[in-house]
Amino acid sequence: MRRKLTALALLTVTALATSTPAQAASELQMVYSSLPYDVCISFGQSGVQTGRWQTWWCSTHYPQTYPGYYTYDLWAYVY
Repeated sequence: MRRKLTALALLTVTALATSTPAQAASELQMVYSSLPYDVCISFGQSGVQTGRWQTWWCSTHYPQTYPGYYTYDLWAYVY
């Protein structure tokens, strides 16, 4: 059991070490702002499909011009 845990730990460390340079090359950016929810999701998925980013999310944005109405901002780690 101890050998399995050691092997798993070494595999995890190796995977992290090999993936770090690719992650270091990416930069967190707000790609789009004030989008409807479905458009934010669609743009996020298309960015993955085209290879622009792998990690993305939509955050809530409350514009001051429309009280009670909110939109979404698309954030991504862009390569």
